[in-house]
Amino acid sequence: MTVARQPLRRPLRPPLRLFLAQLATALPLVGLGLGLAAPAGAAVVISQVYGGGGNTGATLKHDFIELFNNGSAPAAIGGWSVQYAGAASTGWSVTTVPAGTTLQPGRYLLVRQAQGSGGTVDVNGDVIGTIAMSGASGKVALANNSTAFSGTVPLGAIDFVGYGAATTAEGSPTALLTNPTSAQRNANGCTDSNDNSADFTVALAAPRNAASPAHLCGGPSANLPIVTTCPAASVAAGSAASLSTSATDPDSLVTRAAAVGAWPAGFSLGSFTAAQAAGGTATQAVTVAATTPPATYTLALQWTNSDAQTASCSLAVTIAGITPIYSIQGSGDKSPFEGQTVLTSGVVSLLTNNGFFLQDLVGDGNPLTSDGIFVFTSTTPAVSAGQRIQLSGQVAEFNTGATDANARSVTELVSPSGITVLGSGYSLVPVLVTLPVAVAGELERYEGMLVTLSGPLTVVQNYFQGRFGQLTLAAGGRLETPTNRFRPGPQAAALADANGRRTILLDDGASTQNPNPIPYLASGARSGDATGAITGVIDYGLATSSNPGPGLYKIHPVAAPVFSIANPRTAAPDAVGGNLKVASFNVLNYFAAYINGGG
Repeated sequence: MTVARQPLRRPLRPPLRLFLAQLATALPLVGLGLGLAAPAGAAVVISQVYGGGGNTGATLKHDFIELFNNGSAPAAIGGWSVQYAGAASTGWSVTTVPAGTTLQPGRYLLVRQAQGSGGTVDVNGDVIGTIAMSGASGKVALANNSTAFSGTVPLGAIDFVGYGAATTAEGSPTALLTNPTSAQRNANGCTDSNDNSADFTVALAAPRNAASPAHLCGGPSANLPIVTTCPAASVAAGSAASLSTSATDPDSLVTRAAAVGAWPAGFSLGSFTAAQAAGGTATQAVTVAATTPPATYTLALQWTNSDAQTASCSLAVTIAGITPIYSIQGSGDKSPFEGQTVLTSGVVSLLTNNGFFLQDLVGDGNPLTSDGIFVFTSTTPAVSAGQRIQLSGQVAEFNTGATDANARSVTELVSPSGITVLGSGYSLVPVLVTLPVAVAGELERYEGMLVTLSGPLTVVQNYFQGRFGQLTLAAGGRLETPTNRFRPGPQAAALADANGRRTILLDDGASTQNPNPIPYLASGARSGDATGAITGVIDYGLATSSNPGPGLYKIHPVAAPVFSIANPRTAAPDAVGGNLKVASFNVLNYFAAYINGGG
């Protein structure tokens, strides 16, 4: 199909530009007619101007400037701008059209501007600006760049509209506007005689945007082609799906979609919705059966419109097979599948209040890849430990808030769906892990896995026990502050590194604050107390109440450990005679409030 090429709007011819510039320096511009527009049938014009948004008596909340392509070819208008100045003003306010914007023939683009304090209906703009326009008189110009005009005359404008008492216009200004009314270019934007007073009618504001029906100037003779949208899709094996495709035609109705050739087993056409108006969108669903084998398929569709035109598109569908957890985790700090939706399976090893840990039943035997992963559900999960399940989820890297030198994200599955129980009563064999690790970060290879930490492990901090249900433990006894032994320097740094490699955070597996009852409190768990081997799942997160802050590897125990008291409290002071008593009391939180001397 051949489309006649129409010229874009031209700027002022040099002699006229020079004449107006000279005139602007010598004469007041009241009543000066300005013929900027190109001949009728050119491309992008200002089709509606409204400045009464949110004013008294207005229904609409926002001002707006509406653009229209009255040509027969697409117009690339990214980087263009609409500009406004008061009726006699020389200062112009600018709203730029985003880069990459193309206005199709017969289509509108609505540039929403400032919102007033009144009105009841929002203006759904395609481009958002903040210009406060007059509801009665003003000047609006369209430029093919974002440089603000200067002076009362917008020299070089693509299109220009003066309304009300504007001092300049194409020909003569439009009539005065009121708060409910706008200046609307006649024939839905097609009229352009270079005279604003003749080309525009004042009527109740009726904004049109990119979703409004197309209106081709000159009728259906252009016979524009069908535009199809058939995006590639990925579906997890074992899951049924419905995929969406669509088509539109600016000057006719898309009425039908059909499969081209014989589609592979497992694929079929679903529901079809025809376009309801010229320029409207028709949709065709493509259904995928859960039994479709893993592979990449190409499906061809043919669309038909009311002009007896056809257009085809190809839909690429990938049926993704099972991705083992160890492949999702990979051998690095981050997953090679980040951002992708995968289908995987495993055994539930541990539940938390907002998800669960899932581990491959067999594993790959590679010590560098973890066989486990956390599945984030945001609420109490509907699975049980020991169940073997299959699910789909998106691979994400959770930012824990840790910011120290060894900080890292946690690989997890989010937005899980299609959870299917394949069996129950499964057990996992925990991997034996001994602290200290050889290098910082070595526990990454066990992230999300069930392990047994060899003991004994000593309590070295219990500050967050009551607040977060956490105890800091260390292998090899209590930690010594490095600068207690060495001056700051390499030796102190080496001791700090050694301390970190033998430390782990015992976590109650809940994300709640101030747990009640407090975990591990029954068995004492004071600093210096010790416990034996702990079986649980390795995790990583903040080791402080500050976010951001330092991070530490954690273990969520499958059973609460029991601590032996190595630092017992004195039952009563020894009798030493005398009559002087010494006592102590922690007054950190003694006064919950201090107001006018009261506690």
